[in-house]
Amino acid sequence: MYGDPQQRGYQYGAQAALQIRHSIASYARQFAYRCGLTWHQSQTLAEGSLPWLERHTPQLLEEIQGIATGSGFTFSEILALNLRTEILARAVSGGSHPHYAAAVEHNRQAGVPQHPPDPVPEFKEIDEIDESNSSQAHPDWGECTTLAALPQVTATQHTYLAQTWDWVGAQRSACLVLRIHAPDHPPCLTLTEAGILAKIGLNQAGLAVTLNLLRSQQDGQTQSGGMPVHLLLRLLLQCETWQQALERVKSYPYTASSCVSLASASGQLISFELSPQGIGLHHPQRGLLVHTNHFLDPTLQVHELPPYVGSSTRQRLERASYLLHQSAQRGSLNAVALQEILRDRTNAPRCICRHPDPHLPAVDRTETVAAVVMDLNQQILHLAPGLPDQVEFVPIPIQP
Repeated sequence: MYGDPQQRGYQYGAQAALQIRHSIASYARQFAYRCGLTWHQSQTLAEGSLPWLERHTPQLLEEIQGIATGSGFTFSEILALNLRTEILARAVSGGSHPHYAAAVEHNRQAGVPQHPPDPVPEFKEIDEIDESNSSQAHPDWGECTTLAALPQVTATQHTYLAQTWDWVGAQRSACLVLRIHAPDHPPCLTLTEAGILAKIGLNQAGLAVTLNLLRSQQDGQTQSGGMPVHLLLRLLLQCETWQQALERVKSYPYTASSCVSLASASGQLISFELSPQGIGLHHPQRGLLVHTNHFLDPTLQVHELPPYVGSSTRQRLERASYLLHQSAQRGSLNAVALQEILRDRTNAPRCICRHPDPHLPAVDRTETVAAVVMDLNQQILHLAPGLPDQVEFVPIPIQP
């Protein structure tokens, strides 16, 4: 993608129109299933953020308009995709919303793109599941594991930032990598969902970001007065310096909870726990950092929603920390070692690399959609475009 915001957006939309259609089908279904919202209602919610966004992110709105024009969808539809985390924050429990069926039928009659009712999951093997243990087949919100290591503890003396991205497996077909060149910020590379401006990525200034879901009691209570996390991720990838990125994160309120981890090639690293109550900071310990899907900041823990039944967030934090420290102590911590950690299946199904559960409907069937290891010094994003224990990581440089 090259040029001004409108040009970049148009190129994006024109090249990814089919994948954007897939994203709309995915999120129209998710908003109905988890929140009881029709696709029209979801767009109306997203539009409520416009006055705030017009003051704070006018160029990103121009790019969203470009995506809409290029793809043939409306501005409001692309905006709703970019606010998917904030819209989904309105749901407070797992499972189907009482208005799910009515919302789906409304979408069907309105001609909203739809997935087949329950497609067969695409995977080579599945976990053996004990049906007597109901927690093994309980719906969840997607759980990601972030790992990071600073130069003083890596075999290469490079900074690494890595993550599994866990979400409904059907959305893998909408994943894509954007290579963005703009006249006013560094070139960047991001793995994202079609129609969304950014997610996991790094830039040529040596900065990188990852994303983990968090949930608090105040999430989703207001839609109009905060920075959507996917727009924040794009803004961070546009930063020239570490300090600029820090100031950018701290300058906004947030309406939904997330953890954004930020690293630099020069050896800086932090996780920001963002919530409507404020921002918590999680610092590396002995050059290493791990984050999963619960708050680590004591102040924010008070307002946290309890993990759903069957959540693996604490088990994954413990296991990933153990593996990361082991690798550092052996002196073998590099991109390959991080890839192996992201493939780990110990304690399945509550493990780092998560396979889909066939006992769940497709709308709730979470798995590791993709995995990423970023070498900030080499400026390469290593991508596993599927279950990382079943596919190879592909190196993608910022500059082709």
